[in-house]
Amino acid sequence: MTIEMVGLDELIPSEILESVGPKATQAILENIANAAWAEWKRLAENELFTSRNDYVTSIQPVKMGKGVATISLVGQLANLIEEGMDSVDMHDTLLGPNVPISEVGEFGKHIKFMPGGGMGFYRAVPFRHAVPTSGGTVGMPMGRAYGASQAVADSQALGKAVYAKAKKLKGTTSVPYGKTKYGGRLEAGLAPKLKAHHSVDIYAGMIRSRKKYQSATQSQYTTFRTISTGSPGWLRPATQGKFYSQQVNTFVQKIAPQAFEAYVKAMTG
Repeated sequence: MTIEMVGLDELIPSEILESVGPKATQAILENIANAAWAEWKRLAENELFTSRNDYVTSIQPVKMGKGVATISLVGQLANLIEEGMDSVDMHDTLLGPNVPISEVGEFGKHIKFMPGGGMGFYRAVPFRHAVPTSGGTVGMPMGRAYGASQAVADSQALGKAVYAKAKKLKGTTSVPYGKTKYGGRLEAGLAPKLKAHHSVDIYAGMIRSRKKYQSATQSQYTTFRTISTGSPGWLRPATQGKFYSQQVNTFVQKIAPQAFEAYVKAMTG
């Protein structure tokens, strides 16, 4: 996805642009492009949650050319958010023919021998959970998934109860290119099953891993669900696109004359 602004002729009368000259016109175009970039970022930051960071970092810096300003959105995930996506069976994407077969503990799918004969596949899928008070940029806050559940009267209280248990777990540690040393795991039953086909609640088996940064050490909370050949669920519903780029185009149409006036006033005092 790319927004390309070619000149200002369609936004500002050409005779006015000629009066300030090409150098000033280029400077005005750059000002408008930078404002468009900031607006695109603002829209995403205000509306997205778990995918916010991925989307925002996919908005590339303004690229200027002679009479042209370009802003690009790169990456498959960001463009799926922007343009929407069809319903997808995750069995096809996580266990399909393009996924490598690997040994247990390594990346890829693992062989599963089916009860009636034949061969299928399975793999563990990690789900990161954020603390209940977070904004949801690095995972679903604990409890929020039960917000619409009739089995839970207070999803926020549930999240706090789960977190109180999770933060006391013995930490899981790992080293680069080494094996993971698992610590404690959260017991099942702290929450009801979220869906009928689930065998346990979505927080069962949660681990607390420790990540060291330059100035601090933080905990991350993760659960793992197993997808296998023929397992129920795992259908990602279709989603509508956000189409932020269209909103940014409208924004550019609105601010172009204002940007021109502001530039001229700044130059003339």
